[in-house]
Amino acid sequence: MTGKLPTTCVLLCLLLSAACTSAPKPPTPPPAVAPIRCPLTPCRLPARSPLVANDDWRRAVDEIEGELIGCAGQVLDCIERQAVARE
Repeated sequence: MTGKLPTTCVLLCLLLSAACTSAPKPPTPPPAVAPIRCPLTPCRLPARSPLVANDDWRRAVDEIEGELIGCAGQVLDCIERQAVARE
C-alpha cells in the first residue's frame, strides 16, 4: 500500500496542475466595417412629345445630357466617399 501512495500522489498532482492552466483564447474576429450608404435619387429624364425639327432634337439632347450629368455627379460623389472611407 505504501508503494502505491507516492505514485498516486504524483499522478493526482499532475492531473490537478494540468487543470490549472488556462485554455488558449479564441481568436478575436476582425471588426466589422459598415458599408457607406450614399443618398442616390432616381434620375428622371424629361418626357416630351415626338420631335420634328432639328432645333427640337438639339434642345432635347441638351436637356437629356444635363439630366445625365446630374446623375453622374451623384454616382461620382458616392464613389469618392467610399474611396475616402477605405483609406
